[in-house]
Amino acid sequence: MKDRRTSKTKRAIRSAFLQLLEHKPLNQITVAEISREADLGRGTFYLHYKDIRDLSDQLENELLRELEELYDASLPCDTMENLIKLTETLTEYMESNREVFILLARREQEAATFQKIKQFFVKKLILEDRRPFDEYKQTEAIFLVAGVVGVLEVWISEGMNKPRQLISKCLHEVLMKMDI
Repeated sequence: MKDRRTSKTKRAIRSAFLQLLEHKPLNQITVAEISREADLGRGTFYLHYKDIRDLSDQLENELLRELEELYDASLPCDTMENLIKLTETLTEYMESNREVFILLARREQEAATFQKIKQFFVKKLILEDRRPFDEYKQTEAIFLVAGVVGVLEVWISEGMNKPRQLISKCLHEVLMKMDI
C-alpha cells in the first residue's frame, strides 16, 4: 500500500511542478507553490525531494533512464526492422510524455537536458559499433545523433503538431539514405 501512496504522491508533486513550469521559470517556483497545487503539505514534498532542483533532476534522470531502456530494447540497430522500431519507439515515447518534453524544449536553462540526451545516444552508438574506436567513428556518432535529436527538438518545440508516425518515417528514411 505504501508504494502506491508514494507513487500517487510523487505523481501529484510532478504534475503540480509541470503545471507551474508552464507559467514560470524553474528558479521562480517554490516548494510552497508545488505543495498548494498538489494539495499536500510542504513536509510531504521534502519526504521525496531535497528541493526543486532535485525534483527537476529526478524527472530528467527518469526520462533518460526510460530512453535508455527503449534504446536497449531496440538493439541491435543494424537492421531496417530494428531501426524502424527504434524511431517509432522514440517518437511514441516522446508523444506519450508530450507535456514534459514540450516544457523542456521551451525552457532555455534546460537546454542541458537535450545535450545530455545527445551525449547518451552518442555513447550508446559508439559502444554498439563493433568497429575499433577511432575519430571517424566518434564523428559519425555525433553527426547522426545531432541530426536525429535536432529533428526531434524541432518537432517538440513546435508543439508536436505533426503526427509522430510522420516524424518517425522521415527519420527512418534519412537514416536509410545514409546507409546506417
